[in-house]
Amino acid sequence: MTPGFDRVLSFEKVANFRDFGYWRAADGARVAVGRLFRSGHLHSATDTDLARMEALGIVSVTDLRHPGEQRAQPSRWIGKLPLKLIEEPAAERSTSVGSRAEPPHIKALRANAQDLASMQEFMATNYVEMPFDVRLVTLFRRYFETLASGNGVMLIHCAAGKDRTGILAWLTHRALGVHRDDALEDFLLSNATGDATERLRQGRRYMEKVHGISASDEVLGSLLSVEPDYLERCEASLIAHSGSVDGYLADVLAVNQARRDRIRASLLV
Repeated sequence: MTPGFDRVLSFEKVANFRDFGYWRAADGARVAVGRLFRSGHLHSATDTDLARMEALGIVSVTDLRHPGEQRAQPSRWIGKLPLKLIEEPAAERSTSVGSRAEPPHIKALRANAQDLASMQEFMATNYVEMPFDVRLVTLFRRYFETLASGNGVMLIHCAAGKDRTGILAWLTHRALGVHRDDALEDFLLSNATGDATERLRQGRRYMEKVHGISASDEVLGSLLSVEPDYLERCEASLIAHSGSVDGYLADVLAVNQARRDRIRASLLV
């Protein structure tokens, strides 16, 4: 790591905000710093946080949340910062499952509020299914299209910035040729950012206030953390479907060799 470079950025009210650049690619180049950011939701962002985002030069934001999550916690930058928003198209938001029903992780928490083993199994299984969720595939494709255009600095986020965001950041690293061990290390960093006790307190407050769910500390903690097994199961599902992670990128997300070369040319230094 470069002396003085800290990939975790300090924000007042935005959790898990970090730079997921700087990792070494297979050809020896590095992923550019200051071009790729990831975080939790931006509903509670302060004016100082918004000023920090503006200073980072962020041009595009990919919001991976379900429409219901966006309605419950609208991003505070909207109407304040002139950023391009990549989200589910309006026509699809009005008819998608996500617009009418609770997101899968909320449904699972409601059903398994006191059952840690079942919640952990849901989390692992969800990583098998998320890369093929039609809604997320659409968003992932639009994200990679934007990266290939080389048009500025990108922020990706979901609610906690660790699962949907974690998969997309991991796929980005794999497309750029980052070693799978380094990509896993970046993924697991979500467990180490911020104050775990405060994260649990805020998560409990949100689940009780917005969804009326009172879960045990162990179950809620499992929802708010990530495990190596999640990515291992995710990768196995991509290999089973497309033969390799590269095959999935090409077959499902339309990241063919030409697009991948453009992304690498834009982001590797």
